[in-house]
Formats: sequence, C-alpha cells, structure tokens
Amino acid sequence: MNTTSNNTPKTNPFFTRRRIVMAACLLIAVGYLLMTGPASTEQAFCHDLFSARRTVVAPLSCLCGYLLIIVGILRKK
Repeated sequence: MNTTSNNTPKTNPFFTRRRIVMAACLLIAVGYLLMTGPASTEQAFCHDLFSARRTVVAPLSCLCGYLLIIVGILRKK
C-alpha cells in the first residue's frame, strides 16, 4: 500500500482567482452604492453629503475592492 499518495482534491486556481476578482467587483459596487444619496441644491443644503457613510465607509469599501482585485490578479497558481 502506497502511503505517500495525496488524496486531496485539486482545485482549479482559475476559479479561485475568478472568485476573488468577482468578490472585489461586488465590494466596489457596494462602495459606489453607499456613496449615492440626495444632493444639495442652491435652495437647500443637504447635511447628509458629509456623513460618515459617504465620506469614510464608501471610499474605504472601494479601496479594499481595488486592492482585492490586485491580489486576485497577482495570486500565484
């Protein structure tokens, strides 16, 4: 009986890279959706323009998504 055989299932690295890139694209889309909201006009100023969601959370979400795309592209097989 051969004790050195490796019975671990082999995963295709293309699919794992594709999943990483797809998750990153989804994260970027969520970040852009978080940036949307009501706009200010000349008659009324909207204070929601400077909320933490639109100025901190959404850009960080997009930045993490872009960094994750770089990781997904540069990941070794």
